[in-house]
Amino acid sequence: MKVGVARPAVLPDPKTLSGLQLSEQACALCGARLYRDRLLGTVTYRDHYGRKAAAELWACAPVCEVPRR
Repeated sequence: MKVGVARPAVLPDPKTLSGLQLSEQACALCGARLYRDRLLGTVTYRDHYGRKAAAELWACAPVCEVPRR
């Protein structure tokens, strides 16, 4: 279930995120599996082939319950 909530001031660096976090399957902030989530925003990054890619980052809603890794 996608839920819209306030966004953080700064989005995480896409270079530090896993494939699951970039593919909307895991929280972009704590890495936990997403069940209820909120949109953080969209980031643009270079994939491992050097091509520009965009990804929507999602986080746990209403807040992360798992400590950040």
